Amino acid sequence: MQELNFTLALLILTGLISWQAFNRPDMYQKLLFYPYEMKRSNDYFRFLTHGMVHADLNHLLFNLITLYSFGIGVEFYFRLYFGAQTGVTLFLLFYFSGIVLSSLPDYFRHQDNPGYRAVGASGGVSAIVFGYIFMNPWDRVFWVVPAVLYGVLYLVYSAYMDRYSNDNIGHNAHFWGSLYGIVFVYVLLQTMHPEVLSAIFQNYLNF
Repeated sequence: MQELNFTLALLILTGLISWQAFNRPDMYQKLLFYPYEMKRSNDYFRFLTHGMVHADLNHLLFNLITLYSFGIGVEFYFRLYFGAQTGVTLFLLFYFSGIVLSSLPDYFRHQDNPGYRAVGASGGVSAIVFGYIFMNPWDRVFWVVPAVLYGVLYLVYSAYMDRYSNDNIGHNAHFWGSLYGIVFVYVLLQTMHPEVLSAIFQNYLNF
């Protein structure tokens, strides 16, 4: 029996909720990341739910394509290193905690700013991207670009957009999610499989 692909399940879940929110403004407003309201109404569920809604179709497709491109690999490695059941549990924890924790800096930064709102799975997707890059930096993204170069370009773009755009996309969460992705995978492997971590570092020399 073929194992369930949880990366694909995340894509379907996120796509369905985002599509519903496109057509239901009340739902969209209830789920988005709104630090000013969260501080005053204790709507802390928004730390997670904002990762299920997106600014527009292009934003949604970009996140879903990126999540699929890298998530398949991360899920595979987690299953390989930690076993099927534990690997999937850690993979899901990795993704959802990436959404939540990468939003904390923007929460404290904008908790008294009534004009700031953000949506998107940016933090979780970035964690997955950089978790994969950490484990396999020389792999070719989309068969062309080395993963580590893609990661650098991804961060440069995110930093630019965070500074100059006003599109309600959590670009700053890209950076924090990326950092979290590296730290999460490093700590996990160092704790459970240091021999795998040693092999990964050895692979860094084989570019």
